[in-house]
Amino acid sequence: MKMIFSIALILSVIMVMALAVPAFAADPTQVVVNWTGAGVVGGTVDTGDAYSTFHSQGTTHTGQYSATDSNDNPYGYGVDTNTFTMQTGITGSGWAELFVNRTDSKVSMYGAPGQESYTFVGVTNGAATLQNRSNTNYASMRDSNYGWNSNDHITVTGADAYALQRYVLSGPGSNLAEILANGSGSADLDCMSSEASAGQVRLGWGCGCYTNADFVATGSGQMQLNAWGNNNASTAMAPGMVGATSFNFVANWVSSTFSVADYSTTAN
Repeated sequence: MKMIFSIALILSVIMVMALAVPAFAADPTQVVVNWTGAGVVGGTVDTGDAYSTFHSQGTTHTGQYSATDSNDNPYGYGVDTNTFTMQTGITGSGWAELFVNRTDSKVSMYGAPGQESYTFVGVTNGAATLQNRSNTNYASMRDSNYGWNSNDHITVTGADAYALQRYVLSGPGSNLAEILANGSGSADLDCMSSEASAGQVRLGWGCGCYTNADFVATGSGQMQLNAWGNNNASTAMAPGMVGATSFNFVANWVSSTFSVADYSTTAN
């Protein structure tokens, strides 16, 4: 039974934190942080099997972060299921991020731990939202937003400037899939599902869900789609591409609408 969370907070907003200490091994341990107003909120949570950091700040911003250790040890390997969620909305100027690292693996067939999920948005004189849900267990990390927030995982509206990033990593120096964008105007990134295990990453698809991995922007800006694989890297943006172990696609637009219908990427 794991019931130790470590959390460090810097707060200058209205905040509510609830820590439910389990009475039995099957009961979950949960931390919930809510905020609204102006200022900064950020923290770290270490469940013993996964590590998460979160941050949100803005002229005004409203959101929630939660971390849950299910204390379930579902397969008898001494590793619990952990779930981390964050959603925040920023008005004016500010930035937000959610980082999750799967730190525990006691099953040699699944390789070393170290899978990462990262979501970021920053905005100047506009509005932005960020939301993602990440789940870790003894074998892998899965970011499945289906049935929770299936669309609009990063949005920007009417900004003088913005930047956004979404990546999954299978371990230090290993398989990576990443999408980045910056510019002025508005943008909407859907990334409903992603996966990371010791041997593979999938950005924008997987988890047994239909694929919802598109990007639309209006105004001016640049988008990059990057991947690096130990053996192979592929993307729905280039369905005829074969034999690549890495790629870097860059697109620019000026005073127009730019869109990608499906950027889903695999690196292994």
